[in-house]
Amino acid sequence: MHSNRKSSLRIPQKKLRKPSSFRATPKNKKWWRFDLSEGALTKTKLFVGVLVTLVALVTGLLTLLKVHASDEETFKRYADRIVAWHYKTELWHGYFSNFFEGIVNLEEMNLSHDSSMTLALQASGNTIDGGMSEKKLCGIFPPKDFKLVRGTISHFGNSAEIQLYEFVQGHTKVYAEFKLHHDGLVLEVAPKWNSRWFARDTIRLIQHPESTIDTGFKEMEGTCKEEHARFGEMLRESYERLVEEGALKRRTPPDETSSGASAPHQ
Repeated sequence: MHSNRKSSLRIPQKKLRKPSSFRATPKNKKWWRFDLSEGALTKTKLFVGVLVTLVALVTGLLTLLKVHASDEETFKRYADRIVAWHYKTELWHGYFSNFFEGIVNLEEMNLSHDSSMTLALQASGNTIDGGMSEKKLCGIFPPKDFKLVRGTISHFGNSAEIQLYEFVQGHTKVYAEFKLHHDGLVLEVAPKWNSRWFARDTIRLIQHPESTIDTGFKEMEGTCKEEHARFGEMLRESYERLVEEGALKRRTPPDETSSGASAPHQ
């Protein structure tokens, strides 16, 4: 009996899944002990970093306010240092040209040897002023060795925008605008679209170590020497023509003998 019952029993077989139907469901790894996922841990680290930065800034600000309350001169000195650090004002001081004899790898800097542009700059806070010299600018009447420069420095001091201008009959005349960018030791000067005195090519100049704005202006002297001479000759010819036409009377130099005779006797 028992043997027949056993033979009649039917054991149901489990339905097996195909191997391809198994999919490994990724589980978010939990950070040990705190039960944090990797994504939550990354966000936590970011939040802590931002919080530490804010605390440092607030602490520095409170320190400055404390210094200001006790000594305004010291406060101004520290504030100027912070502003100078932020705008990297040391990069915007001095004389810039396409050649400097003291650098051994000068050729590797790919400076613009086909350009006669030079800059004499100084920076205070986020503002730049100074002058620019370029042989093309000598064609602007009347010829001057340099035109004035003014502009602003971007945050963190890597770039700036400047205008090239001068005062004509009580008005500001802007001749060109440029974007400046520091590429290591090289200053890239990119003319904007409205700079008709310059092409669109970027000009690469190098800052002369330990130079000042006064050094730059001294180096610019004589840039328009030939144009100055031609301008003087043109004025002389115009004067002679007006004298011949009777529009002007010739000016006679003072009589040296009469001036000598009027001198008191010793």
